[in-house]
Order: sequence, then C-alpha cells, then structure tokens
Amino acid sequence: MSVLTTQKNNNQIQMVDNKLMPLAPSYVGPTVAESHDTSLSDVLTILARRKWTILLTLLTVLTLVTLYTLSLKPTYRANATIQIEREGAEIVDFGRTSKPVNSVDSLNDPFFRTRYEMLRSRVVAQKVIDDLSLESSLVPKEEKSFIGKTLEAIGLGGSKKKANKPQKIDYTGLFFENLFVQPISGSHLVEIFYEARTPEEAKKVVTSIVENFITSQIQTKSETGTYAKNFLDKQIEEAGQKLKNDELTLVQYANENGILGVDENQTRQVKKLENLDSALVQAEIRRIEAESLFLQMKKAGSVSTVLTNPVVTSLKARLVGLEGDYQEMLKTFKPNYPDMQRLQQQINAAKDKLNREMGNIQRSMEADFKAAKRQEDKIRKELKDFNATMRTLQDSGVDYKNLKRNAENSNKLFNSLLQRREEIGVASQAQTSSISIVEPAVTPVTKYRPRPKVNLLVGLLSGLILGLAFAFLREAIDKSIKSSDDLERITGLPILGMIPKVTKSKMKKQLDMIAYTMPQTAPAEAYRILATNIRLMFRPDEDHVMLITSVNSGEGKSTTASNIACSYAQMGKKVLLVDADVRNATLHEKLDISNKMGLTHYLKGQIDLVGITQPVKKVPGLYAITAGDYDVDPVSLLSHERMSYLTTQGGSIFDYVIIDAPPVNGFADSLVLTSLATSTVIVAREDAMNAKTIKSVLGQLRRVKDNIAGFLIVNSKNPVTNEKYYAKYHRKPKTELLLEDKNSSYA
Repeated sequence: MSVLTTQKNNNQIQMVDNKLMPLAPSYVGPTVAESHDTSLSDVLTILARRKWTILLTLLTVLTLVTLYTLSLKPTYRANATIQIEREGAEIVDFGRTSKPVNSVDSLNDPFFRTRYEMLRSRVVAQKVIDDLSLESSLVPKEEKSFIGKTLEAIGLGGSKKKANKPQKIDYTGLFFENLFVQPISGSHLVEIFYEARTPEEAKKVVTSIVENFITSQIQTKSETGTYAKNFLDKQIEEAGQKLKNDELTLVQYANENGILGVDENQTRQVKKLENLDSALVQAEIRRIEAESLFLQMKKAGSVSTVLTNPVVTSLKARLVGLEGDYQEMLKTFKPNYPDMQRLQQQINAAKDKLNREMGNIQRSMEADFKAAKRQEDKIRKELKDFNATMRTLQDSGVDYKNLKRNAENSNKLFNSLLQRREEIGVASQAQTSSISIVEPAVTPVTKYRPRPKVNLLVGLLSGLILGLAFAFLREAIDKSIKSSDDLERITGLPILGMIPKVTKSKMKKQLDMIAYTMPQTAPAEAYRILATNIRLMFRPDEDHVMLITSVNSGEGKSTTASNIACSYAQMGKKVLLVDADVRNATLHEKLDISNKMGLTHYLKGQIDLVGITQPVKKVPGLYAITAGDYDVDPVSLLSHERMSYLTTQGGSIFDYVIIDAPPVNGFADSLVLTSLATSTVIVAREDAMNAKTIKSVLGQLRRVKDNIAGFLIVNSKNPVTNEKYYAKYHRKPKTELLLEDKNSSYA
C-alpha cells in the first residue's frame, strides 16, 4: 500500500464537488525530460555497469605490459662521478707555455659547458668503442620471432636475400643512446651513466669514458708545448748533425785500423758471448754422451744403464725362474700337458714384456740423443747470430758516441737549447688533469631494465585510465536505457509499474492471466500495482479507455493488457478487453475464447457490437472482443468511424475499456488508436530500452494526442515487489488467503 500511496501522492489533484480528485491524464507528468546533472551516484552506476569493460581493458594492458617486460633482455647500468676544475695540480714550475686563468665557479660558464659536451663527443665515443670492441654488443644479432619463423617455415618469408647493400652502422649513435651525462646542479660534479647488456661491460665502458676523457684533456693542454718543442728540435738537430758526422768519421777510422771500442753496454754483450761459448761446449759433451750410449745400445743390445734398470732386472729374474720351472716340470710332463702349456705362455709373455722394455729404453736413448743434438744446433746458431749482432753493435755505436760528444763538446748555445728542450718535454709530460674521479665505476649487482614492478604499476595505472575512458566512451555511444531512473529522466514520464522477470516454468505457463490464476505471486501483485496506479490517475466521472502498446514487438503488451483487465475485474469492475492487434492476434488464445467473429468483422459492417462481445467465463466481469480475420489493411479498418463508436459505447457501458494495440515502431495502427483512447500505457523490456527509439515513439504519439500516462517495465531485475514476502504469503492457509485477497481487491 505504501507504493500505491506514493504514486497517488505524486499525482496532481484538484477539488471537484468539494472532493479532492486527480487531474485528467492530459495534465499528468512533464512532457519533456528535465535537466539532470551528473552526480557521484551516476558515475558509480556507470562504473558498476561497465565494470567488465574496465576489467577487460585493465587485464589486456597488464598482459601486454607483462609480455613486453618478459620479452626485454636485461640491461645493467653503471655510473661514475667526476669533478671538473679549470686547472690541475702543478708538479714543476718551469717549462710553462700558458698563463693560468682565475677559476670561475659557475655551471653556466662556457668552459664547463664545453667539458660536459666533450664527454659526449664522437672522438671519445669512438675511442671507447675501439678500445673495448663494442661493435658486437651495440648491434646484437637479430633473433627471429615466432611469427617470422612460422612464415619462413611455410615459405612466405626469409627465403629471399636483400638485394640492397648493407647500410653502414652508426656505432657512435648507438653508443650515445645508452650514454647519459648529468651535471649536478650547484657543483662541478658530473655523473656519467651507461647502460649495457652485462654488468661487467657497463663498468668497463664508464671507466673507459672517464680515462679517455682525462687523456684527451691532458693532450689538449700539451698542444702549445708541442709547438715550442718542435722548434727547439730543429735547432738542436742542426747543431748535432756536425757532431754526428765527426763521430762517423771516428768510427770509420777505428774500423779501418782494427780498433774495437767496448763501452759499458758492450761489456754485458761480451759476457753473454762467453756464456754462449760455455753453453755450446756443454751441449757438445751431452750430445756425445747420448750418442755413444745410443750407438752402443743399438749395436750390442745392452749397456750399463740397462743392466742396472730395476724393471729389466726384475723381468729377467722372472724369466729365468719360469724357464727353470719349465725344465723341472718337463722331466715329469710332456709339453702338451695343460700346466706345461700355461707355463710356456707365461714364459712367452715375460719375453715379450722384456723385449718391449728394451725397445722403450732404446727409443728413450735415441730421443735423448736427438734432443741433445737439437740443443747443440740451437746454441750454435744463437752463437752465430750473436756474433753478427756484436759486429752490428760496433757499427751502431755512432748514436751513443754522438750523444756523449754532444754532452762534452757542445757549446753554451747548444747546452742552453738542449736544457730548454728537456724542460719543455718534462713539463709536457708532467701535465696533470683538472679532472678528478670522485666515485669510480663499480660493477652493478641489480638489473636496471626491465623493472617489472615499475612496468606493472605503469600498466595498472594506464589500464585503469584506459578502462575508465573506454567505459565512459561506451556509455556515451550506447543509446540504450539501463534503469527506470534513466527512463524517467530521459522521457519525463512516470514508471507506473515494474513486472519482475519470471523464471519458474509453472509461472511462465500461466503468465498470460497470472493476476487471476496465481494472485499470490509477485508478478500478479505487480500487475495490481500497475492497475491501481492507472485507476488513481482517472477522474471517476470520465470514460476510462486505455491503450496498451509497446515500442517493439515481443515486449509483453498483450500479456499486460490481459492481466490489467483481470486485475480490474477482480476489483469488481466491469471491463472490456479489445484485441486491436489484428496483425498478430493473441488474446483469444490467452483468454481461451473463440476468434470466429471479431473486431475486423464489426469494422467491415458484418456484425454489430453485441455479436462480437464475449464474456470470459473464467473471470467474472471481464468481456472481450477478439481481433477476427486479417485480410484487409488494418489501418483503414481502425480509422473507420465504427472504431470511434466502439470506444464511445464501451466507455459508457463498461468501467474500463482496455485496447491491446500493435507496437508503435513500424506500424501506424497505434497512432490511429491513441487518438480514441483516454490514456496510453507503453510497455518496455528493461533489457531492450533504446533512448533514441523511445524518444521517436513518444514524438509520434504526442503529435497525435498527448495522453501518455507512463511506462510499464517488464522483465525487471529490481522490481518493487518483495519475493520473500510473497513466498511467506503463499504458505498461508487457503481460507485465510482468500479472505486477504477479497479484502485487498475491494479496498
């Protein structure tokens, strides 16, 4: 009763004959949809409705991110920190060729910016690539994917060689893709990062970058000193050439007169010559001894070393013992006796082993002889080569004599030039770098990429954002109506009732007249709520001609019409149910009455109203007019004045005239019938409501007559009735149930 009261209170009322009465249907409800701002509950409703879209998108993104992460080869990142200053430490204070500049502590200074860019110069990069042979690691071998292998297996790929010439690979460009240089703000520190396939390679590359950068910086500082050094070299060369010519003349004179000058360096060479002579003598002695033993063994078959060999001695002793045993046993047994044959085999085996051992000793002696011979030949050849070297050494003493004469006979100018040259050379070599290593590179112990946790987090956020975007996009594209609230908001019309979805087979069979056959069920009560809501919308003194239609076919309008008629009949009302859906007549089957003569026969003038009006014996107070035969255009029949006369007479005789009309979408029948009705009820399935179609249907009906009372939603998942209550209500005794039904019907 609370629902009925709410529906009643929601209708506008007026004073008629000192009584509060509802207004006419033409005044009920707004005619257009009211504006509606999206609230948090609407957003949550959309998210709940599109939860599978969000979840599927999220899972898809996470799957792609996981596959991408698993497909990546692991990489490692090593780093080092260096400090860059304008000037390094001074080791010597002479030989300077440049003037020191005061340091400017500013990261924006061009000097520091230049040094930062030099770290990323192609010269340093190419030097590192050459030193570490990074070509193979910068361009890894291509691995064919599963799809590529499949195409190659079926002959669709991989068989044709590329006709184009191989492109030149920019190794430095690939190197820079893995290199990252980051100056630390507010300091002269610079961090160097490099990403590689292995931790060892990452460390080696960072270390090599730092070393080559420091070396190039030192070489840059030495360029000025190099010019001065080259100038002094030319002056010294001119002064020393004369002295060199004099030394050549001196050496030539010493050679012509048989003079051998031996200095400190040559003394070591002479000692080596003596050692080679001594080694040659020892080698000849060893060769002679080895040759003598080998020849004696080869001719006589035995030498003293063989006689004292413990292996040979033991073999001979065993052979003698076996032969003695054989001779002793020969006195008793014949040679063919098994023991004699076995003993003979042992004797033969001992002889073979002794012969092999003697052969091994002979080969060993031969090997010793050959080794001694090779050693002798080697020493003899080395001695011959060294003698040639000694003779060459005597000729090459010119440079030493020239340097010594320079030290002794050069004049003051030559000494000054030479001293200055040496100072500049020392100063150039003593150049220190203004770059110091703060933190050297270490071997990374953890992978830098891939980072599964970060990737999954990014994938989770991306999937969630994409899922929400897809959800709201689908919601914007989807024109279907998802709930009764949406239907009320879009159309501005009330929901007169919500029929729950019937799942039990017994209830499905009796659904056509369930309000009468099973009044204790939830669907029956839902139809009674609908009938009551419609009844409260009419004034008692006006005709109640109600049109039941739907947007599309198969939405349950005929079932709704029969159940509303049964509900009014149960309330003690006199009801006329007209089947105006002549294209698809079904009411005669639902009510179990004859369709031999019906509405079409009346509209053709073949019979009067009394002849086509049939009482429904099952339901007292209910009368019906079936559709009749369908052989003429229904619109022309329904447009006849006889149809208007039927509604007028029916409204004056019966309390309610209920017309079951065809669907609005695609047929003009309902447009003709709605002009004859007091009110129109539209039946819609909750799972098949489309906003565009419903708006189109409302527009068509309102252009004819604005008498739409509201909507009835069937197959509702959230009906207003309480299933638990009706289950409990159904278990009451039949007598009590009949009393309650009678009281509720006439309340």
